[in-house]
Amino acid sequence: MKRWETPLRRAFFSDAGRFSASMGVSIDACVAHVRALQPDAGYSVFEADTIRNSVLDLVLVIGCVQAAPQAWSELRLQHTWRLREALNTWSPSRDGGLQIERFWSDLESATERGELGLQSWDPRRPLSRWLANLLFGQVQYTRETSSERRGAHERALESLDIVEEPRTLRFPLIAAVQ
Repeated sequence: MKRWETPLRRAFFSDAGRFSASMGVSIDACVAHVRALQPDAGYSVFEADTIRNSVLDLVLVIGCVQAAPQAWSELRLQHTWRLREALNTWSPSRDGGLQIERFWSDLESATERGELGLQSWDPRRPLSRWLANLLFGQVQYTRETSSERRGAHERALESLDIVEEPRTLRFPLIAAVQ
């Protein structure tokens, strides 16, 4: 047993016992998550302490990875307002709520597929900051791709044969109705 495991196990049972039971998360799943981040290397005393202090977030993340609906609801409940504030501070926009909903949907899909979802969260970093960085990256990527698409659309319009003088077609039904 690594030296970081004992403090994590103590924190799990003392601080997150009921919470983990409600999510259906075991201590072994939490240890496996932390172990997978650095399978061969150990953690410093400071890192072990940080991991121990983030035990509630770790249980929440493992619950989401294990597809517990209550875990996803709790994650959204705890972090949506923080993400909204961070997004408004970083880049105010009218569609911030839509961006955050898209973010949650994409994160849940990536987690279910086993891609770079919540499985890649490192409990040595605050979960709220990690989520905000993912959100900012997604928003930035969306802006860059939308500007590329907009540029392609504008180039397509420039290549059209545009007539300087507007033309109209006669519509015979108007005369027939009158």
